[in-house]
Amino acid sequence: MELFYQTFGFIAAICAGIIILTVFFTAVSYFKRTTRGFDVVKMKGFVKDGRLVNVHLSSGKIYDGVRFVGFTDQRSANGGVPYQLSSMVVCETPKGARVLIRADAVRIIEEVADAA
Repeated sequence: MELFYQTFGFIAAICAGIIILTVFFTAVSYFKRTTRGFDVVKMKGFVKDGRLVNVHLSSGKIYDGVRFVGFTDQRSANGGVPYQLSSMVVCETPKGARVLIRADAVRIIEEVADAA
């Protein structure tokens, strides 16, 4: 009987450790998900850094002379964010304000030629 208690005590300690670690990492994951904003994914070779672009939307509106920053990361939008807002094009105006545009509303992203 003593052997049973020693073996069972060792296995119970391992199971309790696994349960505690699972609860801890689940809580850390939940905290990260709720406090994290959107991640911006940059694409190399798509538009060179710092270049101005014109973004033509399917509605006919044109954003002239904005800087293309990247796309919002879908995996970072877990939680209460609607799916439509999880995949957006991120541009920046000359004054530094960020513009988020739905990716399915973009028709053309046109790189502006250098003036010089």
